Amino acid sequence: MKNIIVYIFSLLLIFSVSSCTKDFEEMNTIPNAVTEVNPAYFLSGIEQAVFANYQRNINLYPDLYSQYFANTVRGFGSPRYEYNDGWIGNQWKEFYSEHLRKSIAINKQYKDNPIYAEELAINEILICYWWSRMTDTYGDIPYFGAGEGVTVPYNTQQEIYTDLFARLESAVNSLPGSGTQVNYGEYDLIYKGDVQKWKKFGNSLRLRLAMRISKADPTKAAAVASSAILAGVMTSNDDVAKVPMWKSGWYDYLHQTAWFWGNVRVSKTFTNYLYSESSVGEDPRTPLWLTYQRDDEAVTRESLGLATYNGLENGYGINMPTDKYDRATINLFGGYKDFSGEGVNAMYCPIMFYSEVLFLQAEAALRGWGGDANALYKQGIQASMNYVGVDATAAQSYIAGVADLSGSNEAKLKKIITQKWISNFPNGVEGWADFRRTDYPDLTLPIDGISSNATVAPNTYVKRIRYPNNQHDLNSKSIPAAFNTLDKDRMDIRLWWDVAGTETKVAGLMNSNF
Repeated sequence: MKNIIVYIFSLLLIFSVSSCTKDFEEMNTIPNAVTEVNPAYFLSGIEQAVFANYQRNINLYPDLYSQYFANTVRGFGSPRYEYNDGWIGNQWKEFYSEHLRKSIAINKQYKDNPIYAEELAINEILICYWWSRMTDTYGDIPYFGAGEGVTVPYNTQQEIYTDLFARLESAVNSLPGSGTQVNYGEYDLIYKGDVQKWKKFGNSLRLRLAMRISKADPTKAAAVASSAILAGVMTSNDDVAKVPMWKSGWYDYLHQTAWFWGNVRVSKTFTNYLYSESSVGEDPRTPLWLTYQRDDEAVTRESLGLATYNGLENGYGINMPTDKYDRATINLFGGYKDFSGEGVNAMYCPIMFYSEVLFLQAEAALRGWGGDANALYKQGIQASMNYVGVDATAAQSYIAGVADLSGSNEAKLKKIITQKWISNFPNGVEGWADFRRTDYPDLTLPIDGISSNATVAPNTYVKRIRYPNNQHDLNSKSIPAAFNTLDKDRMDIRLWWDVAGTETKVAGLMNSNF
């Protein structure tokens, strides 16, 4: 009897285990759990990352190195080319652990569903923009296979650019705008799901990157630039790519760093150019961009008895002047919508202006790749005036006072890049990239000298950001041999597209851009 009981118990146990195993997945799945995430939620996060951790990732580095802004805090070393891993080191971590993984998740979840084809293409264009920012910051970086949770080799910047060109072309060709696809709508903070605008941005990004390699690989640059323009780049200020921020919520952008914290003022380099490029004198964008600040209030230059707007010199150390808070800062209360917002409810962080696209085409024309360089140059200035909100008569007078392109190609390029640099304000990421590539406009070295803690040689400009500490501590074997120690990972080493020449200026002109 005892044996029979044991036998019956065994059968029941086997049946029970079999049943549990059969229903294991169902029993261990929360009925209402989300197993897939709408790609719109991820896309919004990747877009908002453009201004995430802005002070540490951008304002203390590219914004200063482009000389749109100058730092006011004596203890900050980055204006004198020091590396601070607790600041710019965040950009690497945030990209690889957050932005890239979100983009990969979108592709993995929806790659086999044809109704998401346009959303996937938009995601691809956006992450290509991010990849270009990352490689233009560091140079060679982990690229192929990155973001999948495994260590991958570093790829050269040339390899990365080649792949980005192919990815962008494929993505824009996947945007027919048929109206039958799932659409990001309001979750797309840049274009509200408008696929035609994304297509223009994708082609404009191809053009930007093509011009970036115009010295490193002119044949490839010419082919990509011509193809991008033919496929359709931005055609008006309605196509501008920028990310909005809400004043009612927290965001670390220029209203915090420049106004409420007072950590930066507009650079004297920048204000000097606002008075030097046209026979009329002051650039009419100046009072829309800039103001003065006293006791948390905006004041006019007239009330201060000043004839012009004056910025702060770049690169102070212990000699920071006492009148730093009387220097020009951004105008949160003027008519320029990117600073004051619509009803002062928003600010905008730029990704690409339409004026930049016109200047890119002007440079392409100068290099013989089609178009009228001088006409495109003037159109670029006009587009910026229109975007900022300058009175039509004032804009016309300023542009009439800007000399036509003349002289050598170097002289013409300097004028194009200088006006492009002015119009790109406050996009420090792009301003710094253009200066590194062309050595225009004329910027200044830190007024108190390059820091002894910097890995930048005396009388030399910063050319890249070194790899973060965690790469040296945990992944030094993957870092290219030329950079795999802290001593070798210098910030005065050129990127691939920053082709060296003699690097001397004669009468203000380089001899290495053509």
